[in-house]
Amino acid sequence: MKIQTPLLAAYLVALGGPTFAQSAAPASQQSGTHQHFLSTSSKVLGTAVRNDSDKNLGEIGDLLIDPRSGEIRYAVIEVGGFLGVGEEQRIVPWSFIQITADEKDLEKCHARTNLTEAQVKAAPKARSGQRYDAELDRRVESTFGKDDAWAYAGKGTPSFAWLSQMNGVLLEDEEGKEIGTVEEVILAPQNGCVAYAVVDMSKEAGDKDLALPFSQLLFGYDRNDMLEAMTSIEAARFASAPEYDSKDWKRMSSTSWMTELSTYYACDPFWKSSRFATPRKLPGQGS
Repeated sequence: MKIQTPLLAAYLVALGGPTFAQSAAPASQQSGTHQHFLSTSSKVLGTAVRNDSDKNLGEIGDLLIDPRSGEIRYAVIEVGGFLGVGEEQRIVPWSFIQITADEKDLEKCHARTNLTEAQVKAAPKARSGQRYDAELDRRVESTFGKDDAWAYAGKGTPSFAWLSQMNGVLLEDEEGKEIGTVEEVILAPQNGCVAYAVVDMSKEAGDKDLALPFSQLLFGYDRNDMLEAMTSIEAARFASAPEYDSKDWKRMSSTSWMTELSTYYACDPFWKSSRFATPRKLPGQGS
């Protein structure tokens, strides 16, 4: 399905446009010595969430992302049921979830929260694939109260995209020409945002895997409510772009790699945004 470029543009304008304006991060974050923790979306989804009592509250079934800024707004936690039968999905603010790496297995990560089982079960229900907007914010606020930690900081009307639906999305240029397909979304979970996306480029664009900073992508919905993406990067720019190597995750998740990537595309890395500069603490943990 070809992206409806005018429709996507209208969608972005209606929502206040892409919110990629960034401000300088604290000096301690600009030194280049800080190592930001990254994870592929496939590692985060399906991770068990345990609370302070080490009780398994369910699994992260999906995430709800602001498609303009890349901010991770909510976690969709799958609770109850047995072997998928009778299972429910509950929506909790991402600020309540803390993701850490497994020290022994790079293919795994851990998720913790200070929420109780009762609080998760009282959270708003989710329905897979349903479109959510500002009404979801109001539902969450009625359950968890109002807090700057999960308040919407963007411009325009809030809108959310399911992380799982971003994988496989067609990427086109401003003229509607196919560039490739989003193969994987790389998260900076402790900073609460998407770091970059891995794109399987078309033969015309080099037939290779490239990483694109999220700020270089515009996600939106077509008239059939299908999630699609557009980039303003010219095709010729991809010829000598840094390639993504899934076998070298240590480098692909390094701050030096992300700096190289951002420099090539002449944009700021996510930690230069005041919203994503500092790794988050769980609500109630203090400064």
